[in-house]
Amino acid sequence: METTISQRFEALIKALKMNNNSFANSIGKTSTMIKFIVDGKSKPGFDLLEQVLITYPNVNSDWLLRGEGEMFKETEKVVVEPTLWQTLKESYESRIEELQLSLSDARYTISIQKQMLGKLKPVPRRPGAGKVIYFFPDLLEEKIMAAEA
Repeated sequence: METTISQRFEALIKALKMNNNSFANSIGKTSTMIKFIVDGKSKPGFDLLEQVLITYPNVNSDWLLRGEGEMFKETEKVVVEPTLWQTLKESYESRIEELQLSLSDARYTISIQKQMLGKLKPVPRRPGAGKVIYFFPDLLEEKIMAAEA
């Protein structure tokens, strides 16, 4: 079935789920101009057709101009390169994983240190001494820790 350009414009606006006014605004034209085209009172000029095809690149120009083919171009599978957002997201996710591992290691170290602190036995402090000596009986090591006099 052959269609007129007016009918094709009307069908396109309906397929885009728009009205004459919103369609006109989207292509930078007046709603009156679009109404005249849809009503068959005028035909679209080159600049209007060009603007429609620029604004809606998935519209099939053969269909719009001559009524041949489908209204919309067939979508092709396109291999999409990662966007900057995707790259940053992956980078941050990787960094978060590294930090979580470091945090896990730090928690383990702290738990060991707490266990060791629980085994500390203070040596009685001499009057006038500026340092306190702690002795690890299980490890046979001395640790000198600064203390406020």
